[in-house]
Amino acid sequence: MRLLDIYIAKHIWAAVAVVLLVILSLDLMTALGSELDALGQGASFKQVLTYIALTVPRRVYEFMPLAVLVGCLVGLGILANNSELTVMRAAGISLRRIVWSVMQSVALFVVTAAILGEYVAPVSQKMAEIEQAEYKGAASTKGFWLREEDDYIFVRSVMSDGVLQGVSRYRFDDNNWKQTLVADKGVYKDQQWTLQHIRQVSLEGQNIVEKEQEKIPWSVSLKPNLLSILSMDPKHLAVEDLMQYSQYLDQSGLDSAPYELAFWKKMLQPLATLALVFLAISFIFGSTRSVTLGQRVLVGVLVGLAFNYAQEVLAPASSVFGFTPLLAYLLPILVCIVGGAWMLRKAG
Repeated sequence: MRLLDIYIAKHIWAAVAVVLLVILSLDLMTALGSELDALGQGASFKQVLTYIALTVPRRVYEFMPLAVLVGCLVGLGILANNSELTVMRAAGISLRRIVWSVMQSVALFVVTAAILGEYVAPVSQKMAEIEQAEYKGAASTKGFWLREEDDYIFVRSVMSDGVLQGVSRYRFDDNNWKQTLVADKGVYKDQQWTLQHIRQVSLEGQNIVEKEQEKIPWSVSLKPNLLSILSMDPKHLAVEDLMQYSQYLDQSGLDSAPYELAFWKKMLQPLATLALVFLAISFIFGSTRSVTLGQRVLVGVLVGLAFNYAQEVLAPASSVFGFTPLLAYLLPILVCIVGGAWMLRKAG
């Protein structure tokens, strides 16, 4: 049986590697094309290539489920078209045993993707965004909101060195406006934030008082390590960072839904990949006729896209209708497992 596992794994590994290489190559060429306009604005070709190279771990992580799905369809499809799967069944090897061999072979890709997504991709993606910000001469992140008790704070952007640009603080007392403060920048030094070049408008009694200051200390619970989280899309963050920032938003009374959704998607991606593989196996054994390689690839791409769209539709729906984000990502996975089991039962 060990020889059977190795034989099936060789076919699947080769197919997944080729599919991943093709998808990644096409995506990298598209990314390069989208960055070429920066060359005419002073960026060097080396800087652009460095940026794209640093995004490779993130792209591999994102494409892995689709690559594994299509790769399994191709690898097992070749075995099916050569009647090798039929010979295995005729030799007394059960369908369950073949499924187990396939699952073992894709475990390598599932583990690799999990390591990339948690430890490699977040770091390299952060470096990529800093590199892109430097050659475009732009801030490393878009604006974000914070809340500190009765203070509502908006930061326009965060530079790659951690300096906050365009800090606006709106202070209320029993839902009544009390003060507006606008600072050009916020700098963290010696365990303390300092606002610089401040313009402040306050309500004192019945009078509006306006004054300017060069710098003042700023007491806020925002830590510099959270800035690296704020500067990235939630889907690019590690699980630990998603948990940390979700807790911070909850404590501040702000919406943490985007980070909770990203957390559950990342946690369930290994299970999602295995569910797609299980569905791919059911397609192979559930087909009673020979299917061309192109047809198998088309089916794999369509199923992968449908699976992704289902999760992307259910994710925001969970916030609108109030059901748990876990269900939003788990439901398509359960559909794949149930559908695959039904097709395999018919084939078995």
